[in-house]
Amino acid sequence: MQARWQQVQTLLEQGVEAKVYSCGVVMVGDSRAVWYSACAGFADPSQQVVATTETLFDLASLTKPVACASSVMALVEEGALQLEAPVSAVIEEAPAWFRRIRLRHLLTHTSGLPAWKPFYEQAQGERVISAVLHTAPSRLPEVQYEYSDLNYILLGEVVRRSTGKGLADYARERLFLPLGMRDTLYLPDGERLQRVAVTAHCPWREGEVLRGQVHDANAWAMGGVSGHAGLFSTARDLARFCQMLLRGGEGVLGARTIDQMFRNQIAGIGGQSFGWFTAPNEMLPRANLLPESCIGHSGFTGTALLLNRAPEFFIVLLTNRVYYAYEGDQWLPYRRRLLNAVSAVIR
Repeated sequence: MQARWQQVQTLLEQGVEAKVYSCGVVMVGDSRAVWYSACAGFADPSQQVVATTETLFDLASLTKPVACASSVMALVEEGALQLEAPVSAVIEEAPAWFRRIRLRHLLTHTSGLPAWKPFYEQAQGERVISAVLHTAPSRLPEVQYEYSDLNYILLGEVVRRSTGKGLADYARERLFLPLGMRDTLYLPDGERLQRVAVTAHCPWREGEVLRGQVHDANAWAMGGVSGHAGLFSTARDLARFCQMLLRGGEGVLGARTIDQMFRNQIAGIGGQSFGWFTAPNEMLPRANLLPESCIGHSGFTGTALLLNRAPEFFIVLLTNRVYYAYEGDQWLPYRRRLLNAVSAVIR
């Protein structure tokens, strides 16, 4: 196994040399232990800050399952929300079409809302929420799967309306701190800024190197906190989060909630649980060899999480691939190669 893991380390280092990313971290384990970890490159090439398992990465869309969907499901467990409620029951000023779009539809990307719009070009702060609310759906709910940032922007607002505090505070207090995930947060500052993997090539801030600022332009326009992007974390913290899920929630989330997170909620339409991609969703980053039973998610900045119950494993893959290029033409095939190599050490 050690020789096989060395191949993962080699590939990770070769990705740095090929300028696929300036740094990368991989961690693999199960509910009981971390089996292997590998690190390569510089979190900040200009300062030659070496990447480690304590480096904070901009998670991009991993924010959706880790912070947003998990917070929504915690509120469901608490009786504060129920998934069949229309969006308009929580966001009362929402236009009429939100009477038929339910929270379940937002969680599973079956709301009919479009995939993305450049709201940052026209709105800042809370006006982004208003702009999303006034974006008409393309189709009726539950007709077709369309992965959409808009769904999770609205879910972040649902958490705020339901708790009286922002998603950043609720997720940190309700989920992350109880798990000891002290380096998982929005808007990192202070000492943590020295451990952030820098990014670049944001279309709104072209030419700037971003340190602790969310790469996603819509999330940045919202002040850095959104349900679709903005969370930062380390490989070590995310391993802890994955272990919580594999252990059935550990009191942070209930075992029945975890069951639903591992189950496809839209069979016949696509593959999506509450927060996570499932088979047969082609966005599930399981490469060529990982089992169809796994759940996972990816992030635009070059991040991915994968979990499976039998055989039990988790994979954390963190890079800052947007440091060198906005588009992922080089990254996506390289991610597949990395994950194929990682699959060789799964027990």
